[in-house]
Amino acid sequence: MANTFNTLKNAPGVVAALAAKMLEDKVQFCKTIDKADESDYDGKNGYNAGDTIFISKNARFISGTNADITSAIQDVKEEKVALTLNERRVTGIALTSLEIATEANLKSWAKRILDPAMSEMAQKIEASFLEKASDATSNTVGTAGATVFDMDTILSANQKIDEFACPDLDNRYVLLNPAGQRSAVNSNKGLFNADVKVAQQYVKGRMGTAMGFDFLSNNLLPIHTNGNDVVFEVRTTVATEGQATLVVEALTATTGTVTKGTVFTIGSVNAVHPITKADLGYLKQWTVAADATADGSGFATLTLTEPFYTSASGGLQNITAFPVDGAAITPVGGASSALVQNLAYHKSAFRMVSVPLITPSGTDMAAQKTSGGFTIRVIRDYDVLTDKLIMRLDFLGGIAAVRPEWAVRITS
Repeated sequence: MANTFNTLKNAPGVVAALAAKMLEDKVQFCKTIDKADESDYDGKNGYNAGDTIFISKNARFISGTNADITSAIQDVKEEKVALTLNERRVTGIALTSLEIATEANLKSWAKRILDPAMSEMAQKIEASFLEKASDATSNTVGTAGATVFDMDTILSANQKIDEFACPDLDNRYVLLNPAGQRSAVNSNKGLFNADVKVAQQYVKGRMGTAMGFDFLSNNLLPIHTNGNDVVFEVRTTVATEGQATLVVEALTATTGTVTKGTVFTIGSVNAVHPITKADLGYLKQWTVAADATADGSGFATLTLTEPFYTSASGGLQNITAFPVDGAAITPVGGASSALVQNLAYHKSAFRMVSVPLITPSGTDMAAQKTSGGFTIRVIRDYDVLTDKLIMRLDFLGGIAAVRPEWAVRITS
């Protein structure tokens, strides 16, 4: 008796579901961070690239000791973080009418065509989100350009996450590039690990779980290149709470550059504990949010990823004092140095979203499915210009640093 193959009645829905699941399975960093809930974007069905949604952060309060709270009643000020939907990925595939017409054909097509297509898309999304997360992270540990991933280095990353009041001891990850993974295994082999962990280090060459983190190897970690000028200072004293710019001087007059993602410290500006506001005893680190180039006098205005707050009012204080004219600025790494940005983080440091796009009518096939927070739209239609059936796979999403203080770069 001849075999009978059922005709696939919901081909676009099946393809969309397969694609979304494949995307979910093929990412690593994206799978370990928070996902925006539909309530964050009002469940809207149909976004466009460039749209912005806003992520809420918990309000901060300051408790007092007086029984009479008349003069200490605090307004509720919820912070909002803008999340721009600027990660658009589209893959176009030419089809014949028979390639996904039956279950048997679809299984073969999905393995040969859909799986590699989603693998490439996943890597592009992962690499882009990792770069954005890294650029938003100001805390760094290690020795730029010469980090050894020993126990002290890893524990110093965990220390910073703790000192910035991350309440959760679980859900912490370290992403290392292959060279960092090798250094970590070699530097920590067998130290204070259960037998199964030691076996994992020797047999698989992976750290596994150790020192408060789940270790993951990732070859998509970004490389940050510093500008050509790393010796400069504050030009204009900051005097406004919430200011997120800094005027600097002593750059090379016409060619001095400070690149987006550069981390630096400012003399006499220490970090404070987010809750107690106690001086943490070390200089706070800042990140440049956009490339800056010196004017003809060697001055430049840096835009920062975090504003300056010296007042405990509203619970936003993050430094001991404002930067003053002449204070030395010290970037992490040398001039024009290219540094791999390995990343340690708590899952709630970052939040990503994958939103639905408009599903058009009047096409041969159209469907949209979500798996584990990843949404893929599938559209197939006939192109009269090329005499082909064309299928497109669409992803639209974005990432925001919600608690970047719960992340640490480990430069190498």
